[in-house]
Amino acid sequence: MRTNLLRGAIIAAFLASATMACADDTSGTGTTAPTTVPAPAPAHVNARYATPTAVIKTLALAIKAGDAPSIRRCMIVQGSAGRAAVAAFAHISSASERFTRMAMVKLGPPPKGMATAFGSIDASMDRLIALLPKAVVTVHETAAEVQFPASSTGKGQTIFVRQLAGGWKVDGARLLHLNQPGMAAAAVRHRAKQLNLLAAALNQTSYDIKIGKVKTWTSLEKDMELHILESEAAMDASRQVRTAPPVMAASPPPPPVK
Repeated sequence: MRTNLLRGAIIAAFLASATMACADDTSGTGTTAPTTVPAPAPAHVNARYATPTAVIKTLALAIKAGDAPSIRRCMIVQGSAGRAAVAAFAHISSASERFTRMAMVKLGPPPKGMATAFGSIDASMDRLIALLPKAVVTVHETAAEVQFPASSTGKGQTIFVRQLAGGWKVDGARLLHLNQPGMAAAAVRHRAKQLNLLAAALNQTSYDIKIGKVKTWTSLEKDMELHILESEAAMDASRQVRTAPPVMAASPPPPPVK
């Protein structure tokens, strides 16, 4: 059960980071497990916003690098709840990249059971970038649709972008599925908080690996589980505080009897 909890959390984190992975290639091949330590990530991504495909490539590179500021700058969304969701997406992307790199540097290649999750982000973003030249771009004044080719897994993904004064930006609401029917602002904020708490668990585990507290993949599972449970407890405590009934002021004592 512990292993399933950890793998589920890791996969959730990586899927959150690799939302654009639906743009699959046409070969039908799966993700290959990494066997070597990834190359050092750049401190920041060289941003390009001049065209719809340029901003999508910039976002894919930013996700690979775990460059949270660049991820946020590539996306546009309305409302405070939407901005919180984009910030959480950037946070979990950064935490996932840091966690992956630290684990592979210190612990070596992941075991077979975790290989797919650890290989998913870079492979998905590389695949998307490779497919960009084949994508069909349809521009409607200040909005555009970038349709990726269909693959063996089904219809290709469409990424929506919008043109602003500073260039093209990816439509964050559509990319992160925030515009689903019935998706209230409170639900969007709750999802963002869940991702932020999971990112905190990933960051804490990364730190434990760095200082030598975690030295094996087996101990990583135990450490990660602990931090996930701590995050869940923090969310439960926050929910209880929000839903607790207000404390009524005490009634003044009756006047003394004369």
